[in-house]
Amino acid sequence: MKLSNVLTGMSFVAALAGAPAAHAAVSPAPATAKAQVDDDAIESRIEKAIKKDSILAARGIDVESDKGKVTLTGKVKDASEKARAARLAKGEGVVSVVNSIEIDPNADRSKIDRAAEGTKEGLDKAVDATAKGVKKGVDESAKAVGKAAEKTAGAVDTAGDKVSDASVTASVKTHIANDPTLKATTINVDTAAHVVTLRGTVATTAAKAKAEEIAMRTDGVKRVVNELIVKP
Repeated sequence: MKLSNVLTGMSFVAALAGAPAAHAAVSPAPATAKAQVDDDAIESRIEKAIKKDSILAARGIDVESDKGKVTLTGKVKDASEKARAARLAKGEGVVSVVNSIEIDPNADRSKIDRAAEGTKEGLDKAVDATAKGVKKGVDESAKAVGKAAEKTAGAVDTAGDKVSDASVTASVKTHIANDPTLKATTINVDTAAHVVTLRGTVATTAAKAKAEEIAMRTDGVKRVVNELIVKP
């Protein structure tokens, strides 16, 4: 056998022996990176859910998310509304919910109602001060001022009732418009002495009952007269 043939065979064997080692040196593909929590998406989802809720939409609840830890702040009317907000906050990406919402029975009262009460309180104090000052003078003058004070207080009470009725009507309309089963209906709402009257047409008996329930649940409503007509 020629020497050149022997050398060629040895080179071929060496090449085969080195091939596995080269293959083993290839690095494995890197592992997929773990997805990060999207706090903006979590906040957006929870805020949309609250705005769609017929009860919580008008409460002004704030939502903040930090690495999936959600914090709720604001004011609601009672404990059931606070728990309702916490349930809406739970979902994909949420690690925990810190419910710092305060309970305020007057949370759903309108700014108009509060302003009216403030005006009435101020007038009452002014009338009382006037009455006390005049009382030190002539008795007849004091009596006249007392009668004027009563008339003024009565006028303020009447104005306050009118403002409250208007506020009740607005609140009922808002709650009906935010309810997914009633927002497509046309329901007229009238309020007199805190008695709400519902008129219009709805598609089902259940929708009629739902509208009455929403109206009755609204703050300031004493009674509901349901004159809705069911037309499938």
